[in-house]
Amino acid sequence: MLKHLNLDEMVALLSPWVDDPRQRKLFLSIPEIAALHPRVVEAHEAVVAVQPSGGGGAPSKLRALVDESNEVDRCHDHLARAVSYGIDTRRELCLAEEPADAARAAQCDAVQKKLFPNGLAILNASPLAEAGNTTRIARLLEDEPEIVDFLKSIPAGGRASLLDVVKRWLAKGRELQALERARTEIEATRATTPVSKTTIQAARSQWFKVVSLVLSNLEVSRAPARDIEIIRGPVLRASERAGKRYPSAAPEEAPLGDAAQGSALGPSEAEPGAAEVGGASELP
Repeated sequence: MLKHLNLDEMVALLSPWVDDPRQRKLFLSIPEIAALHPRVVEAHEAVVAVQPSGGGGAPSKLRALVDESNEVDRCHDHLARAVSYGIDTRRELCLAEEPADAARAAQCDAVQKKLFPNGLAILNASPLAEAGNTTRIARLLEDEPEIVDFLKSIPAGGRASLLDVVKRWLAKGRELQALERARTEIEATRATTPVSKTTIQAARSQWFKVVSLVLSNLEVSRAPARDIEIIRGPVLRASERAGKRYPSAAPEEAPLGDAAQGSALGPSEAEPGAAEVGGASELP
């Protein structure tokens, strides 16, 4: 009954095998199917790519870019705060001296304003805006070497200075810019690539072939029964439920590309390898 699964179900069933660390590790631990994992990833990305936009799906590469961008952005923000707070700390220490070093405190104020003209509000901006801001700061350091000397004079733990922290901050800004550029390219490709009925059929067919092969190889696997059930169980149960949606319909009558996202494929296209579920086989 795999042929009755809709696109949302197909995406949801393979997502754990691809994206969940524990299930991916379990999948790769079963010798009979481990080598199929790259094909599983390809099949998963194929159905995600043709999933209607309302389905909320996104290719694994795009999700990975978003996750990486979020982590880089988190580090970027912490480094920016470290620079700002480091300058503030130096200013307060200057004012706490006896007598107060007003000139040095004023220098702290001047540098702070140049690096953070709007305070830390930039940290609430988009990653692209944050990247652009660090580009501005890089130019500022080139144009005003006295700021470099100032930052170099402020210790920041061990042998590092606040200038070292700024360099790390700028590097994260460059990373954000590269990640945003890659993300934009992927999203543009998705937005401008038409999804035809043929494309949907090809993605579904690829999914059926790979999943049928995984199920077939699990039949002869010597892995623990519990491990096999974790991988296979959700697919079999979902397939059984999907079959009940069309109790009187022939496979060719199942809708394709509409809200139900059923298959218009015949049994020979929809479930290649289904006849071999009793034993291991290989992809053509």
